[in-house]
Amino acid sequence: MDVKCDAERLMREFRTCTPKKIFSRVEETERGIGFILLMLENSGEEVIAGDISQKMNVSTARVAALLKKMEKNGLITRENSDKDARRTVVKITRKGMDTILEKRAEFLEKTELLIEKVGMKDLEEFIRISRRIREVLDE
Repeated sequence: MDVKCDAERLMREFRTCTPKKIFSRVEETERGIGFILLMLENSGEEVIAGDISQKMNVSTARVAALLKKMEKNGLITRENSDKDARRTVVKITRKGMDTILEKRAEFLEKTELLIEKVGMKDLEEFIRISRRIREVLDE
């Protein structure tokens, strides 16, 4: 397998091996904008702030603050729903998509560096042990 394929696989694996209970507060804080961008990118339907709040398990006030910041930075737009004018739909912009692609490329580059410097065998062992720790702590 080539390094890029290994790096992409490891990127997916890293996301599944941190203990939820211990790191949930860190994840909520750190993932905010990135999480919303990925949610919007992957959604095949209209997304409203309440949907985001529910998925992130944070308050609507926290989501509103994030959306305001994201809109100011040109990452999203908010528009009236085509289905129900009373609902405001959140949509990703071209700049938001570019941000996702940039972050993926950065993470992929770092993962490739880990493969080069640490080695696949040790990284796979790290993921195996991390998953086991997560299972124990999330019981």
